[in-house]
Amino acid sequence: MQYINSVITINTSQGQYFFSPEEIVRLEASSNYTNIYFSNKKKMITAKVLKEFVQMLEPFGFVRTHRTHLVNRQHILCVTSDNNIIMKDSSVAEISRRMKSGVMRVLRNAA
Repeated sequence: MQYINSVITINTSQGQYFFSPEEIVRLEASSNYTNIYFSNKKKMITAKVLKEFVQMLEPFGFVRTHRTHLVNRQHILCVTSDNNIIMKDSSVAEISRRMKSGVMRVLRNAA
């Protein structure tokens, strides 16, 4: 995984794929894999842990909201009172109690 001129390279068992960070809505950890959800409703699974994506995608406006979720701020629709983030594609990502204040600070500063 690397980025060149705002293009992210993602390695999967099928090969290497190239994406703009803006195309990624959110990432979700699943054991030693990461599910990547795109704005075109497609999903990709890669054998990399979420932590590797955090360092790569934070400069592009991604926020870690939970140990299992990394979301793109550009795709956030709202934050609910029960600590969930509703994305523009209608998917839901949790905000952990431990990370809530930091997440809310980042989201307020981005607005």
